Amino acid sequence: MSVSTSKLGPKDAVVIPRSNRRYMVFAVIGLCAAIGASLLLLNQRKHAFFGQSIRPAQTAFDFHLTNQQGKEVRLSQWRGRVVLFSFGFTHCPSVCPTTLTNLVTVYQALSPADRERVRIAFISVDTQRDGPAALREYISYFDPTCIGLTGSKEDIDRVTGAFGASYALIHKPGDAPENYNVMHSANIYLVNPKGEWELIYDFKQLQEPSRVASDIDYILRR
Repeated sequence: MSVSTSKLGPKDAVVIPRSNRRYMVFAVIGLCAAIGASLLLLNQRKHAFFGQSIRPAQTAFDFHLTNQQGKEVRLSQWRGRVVLFSFGFTHCPSVCPTTLTNLVTVYQALSPADRERVRIAFISVDTQRDGPAALREYISYFDPTCIGLTGSKEDIDRVTGAFGASYALIHKPGDAPENYNVMHSANIYLVNPKGEWELIYDFKQLQEPSRVASDIDYILRR
């Protein structure tokens, strides 16, 4: 039994019409775009934020306050950096020092390169007692990179209102006017490098600094 074989010559080669080739090119480009979009979406889903996400992230109120050196500071001058800040007062017995200690721990958990792109701020709501000098002394107990901020009552009210924070001065009957306590919300706010308010942490979450640092690391690298 014999089997005959034949060879294709140049004239027998398959020729793809030019119009079909154009469609194939578009199909390949479309496929590559779809794969790229899928990879981007997958990368975004890899990180589950520990903090509560503000969705959609909103442009953060550009507060204008005074730091512990007596210099004017605007939030927008830290564009390109992650800003973590809280509200409090220097006479606070427990919540504020604990918050600042934990924020410093978060800061130290970051790589040296990341620390350059992060700012930690403490905004006092006690406008009567917490001037620049009082803030300078208070902040010195935590970390020299921390920034203390103060302003007029109107300034502070605008900032707290913009971020949904609250505070109230509490006087006990019979106490002198300068003797009072301050009740205030204890959340921590994260503004991303684009100047958007993106995350919020409660007091307990800040006790897990490695998870907060993970959020910051992701935001700086995305």
